[in-house]
Amino acid sequence: MFIGKIVKSDSHINYVCQIYGPREVEIEPNPADYSFGRFVRIAIRSNQNEDPNLALDYALGLSQEPITYAVGVIYDTILLNPAFGSLGPRLSNETQVELFSPDYISEKAVLIYIMVLGMMEQRQRPDGEAELLSVMHGVPLLSLELGSEIETMHDDEVCAFHYFSDTTNAEAVSGEPYLHMGYLPHIIAQRSSLLPMVTLRIIDQLERLFPQNLAVLSIVKRNFAWRLKVETTG
Repeated sequence: MFIGKIVKSDSHINYVCQIYGPREVEIEPNPADYSFGRFVRIAIRSNQNEDPNLALDYALGLSQEPITYAVGVIYDTILLNPAFGSLGPRLSNETQVELFSPDYISEKAVLIYIMVLGMMEQRQRPDGEAELLSVMHGVPLLSLELGSEIETMHDDEVCAFHYFSDTTNAEAVSGEPYLHMGYLPHIIAQRSSLLPMVTLRIIDQLERLFPQNLAVLSIVKRNFAWRLKVETTG
């Protein structure tokens, strides 16, 4: 589901998204839809032949053209309330304003911070199933655009983003796909106190999705937990 749109960026890979509020969309997102560590994707509009309806046609099963997404993770949430601190008397309360002034624009907002981890390209087959064409971990070449919509990812899409199958890895020579987390150095290089915690949250999700790789993920998780403890204690 679509949960919001990009309103600003702090860098080429860090974006701020405003969550849709009441009456902005048919299905209003709830807090679980934009929880900490949630994987999301954003269609790269500048790479879609300048057709703003391509993503909608894809979602409705009307297009089989490839569409490119930036894949990111939610790592922070801000509750914005400009009225905080204005504790003076009011002529009407919030309920009355909504009733007698329906055109009044509420300035309250929920903002989430998203870090882009890579890209994926896919298209829709005639049978309606999504076909993955390519996956890349790391910094994308193209930046996202203001107003681009943020969409939550299902478990199977998260799995597809992490499961590689190529001939550059020893495990893939026999045709076996392998778990890949090529964005980890990318996350470590960023300066945010929440990113180590979101990394642990990502590993928790991958442990659930890839039980066959539990041993490797446990080692990575312990290393990150140790790193977090050392950095916290100085």
